[in-house]
Amino acid sequence: MVARRHHYVPKCYLNLFSNEVSGKQSRELTTYDSAERKSFKTAPENVALEKDFNTIDIDGHEPDEFEKALAEVESDIGPALTRIVEAKSISNENDKELLLTLIALLHVRNPRFRERRRCFQEAVQKRILDMLFSNRELFASQMKRAQADGFVPEGELPDFEDVKKNYNEKDFKAVIPVVEHLISEVDLFNHVMPLLRERGWVVVKAAEGSQFVTGDHPVSLMWSEPKRAPIGLKLKGTEVIFPISPTLAVIGAYEIKDGQADFTGEQVAPLNGTTILNSQRQIYALNDDFKYQIDQSKSPLASGELLKDSDFRSYK
Repeated sequence: MVARRHHYVPKCYLNLFSNEVSGKQSRELTTYDSAERKSFKTAPENVALEKDFNTIDIDGHEPDEFEKALAEVESDIGPALTRIVEAKSISNENDKELLLTLIALLHVRNPRFRERRRCFQEAVQKRILDMLFSNRELFASQMKRAQADGFVPEGELPDFEDVKKNYNEKDFKAVIPVVEHLISEVDLFNHVMPLLRERGWVVVKAAEGSQFVTGDHPVSLMWSEPKRAPIGLKLKGTEVIFPISPTLAVIGAYEIKDGQADFTGEQVAPLNGTTILNSQRQIYALNDDFKYQIDQSKSPLASGELLKDSDFRSYK
């Protein structure tokens, strides 16, 4: 049977933020959902997934071929994460490379980026359609070309007025095949990896009694100092923040060298705030005892305030 429930955040990573369920061979993490405004405990296999997220439709290839290939990569990433957490270090170069691989995959492969790509293509296609429906001759020439290329059946060409009358911009929605997303994501991954390798990475350890949380969009890219300019991985003065486990996170920047740092609970809270702001819809934690800080002018808040916080909202 072909598996169709595909995680865009790997289970091997989510497991690190989960607890063993007493008396059962399963794990659960505490989930905060901004859309439903509720928290609940569930297994890592039930979150951060979409149906057919990696399913391909290519002649000569199995539908789950890419999913299986990704699973092989994750089978190396999972043990590497465990070793990093145990060592509290990324001094092992192979493990560090696998960590950066995970960060790159999460950065380029997620529902948010896919929707942005789809919206961009939809805007372009609508602009083209507006141009076609503004000029009868242009419409006819493009239909003839489409017919010659095999996209329009032989015979009488579509009538300009009929097509224009039946076209409703509000009903038009661009659909991008999964395989096109995957091709773009592989290309982007190959561009992102060198940029991540160029950064210095500081391993941050949470103080006892505090914890890092993660989410369904766990890689955060932000300016080191507040700016309003567009941001990108290639730009100096930016930081990549990634929680590895409840006790460990990494911060990557061009201006720093690899190292380690111990964070107090007051320093952990702003990183959690960044993860929360960057989430797609859900936040995952080891338990419901954590603090976060979104507004730097205010004191950190307890986890019990999160579902009432207007800054915790779903990305649309």
